[in-house]
Amino acid sequence: MSRLACVDLTAFPLQLLLRQHSEWAEFPVAVVEADKPQAKVLWACERARALGVLPGLRYAHALGLAAGLCAGVVSSELIRGEVLRVAERLRELSPDVEPYAEEPGVFWLSGAGLGGLHRSASAWGRAIVGALEAAGYRGSVVVGFTRFGSYAVS
Repeated sequence: MSRLACVDLTAFPLQLLLRQHSEWAEFPVAVVEADKPQAKVLWACERARALGVLPGLRYAHALGLAAGLCAGVVSSELIRGEVLRVAERLRELSPDVEPYAEEPGVFWLSGAGLGGLHRSASAWGRAIVGALEAAGYRGSVVVGFTRFGSYAVS
């Protein structure tokens, strides 16, 4: 049975928003579905979560909980484009990369035939982490034998 890797880029749309607004790095930040008071919060950073801002809250409520909350909309077009860009980067480490359509920022990579390129499955995993960090992304990489198992652990 060949190995596979699951890459899970934590809160991918939030990472994209913070790339667009690096000046927000020290503030509570959230991704909202629209720039309207009744729009839902979709993702929130640790600072925002510590102040009670959680996914599902209304934007207006979140503003009341977190003074200085920075929020923005991340378009589905931007997410799709970045998913494709990350997938291309990951293809440098495996020719078989599949983005998970249900959750942006999750990818599966096949390890079939890569045994001669990396000393171990762990070395392959570290190479994936290094490539993602070089691209400016945070997340986890789990090398395993099944999609379910590797995704559950990541």
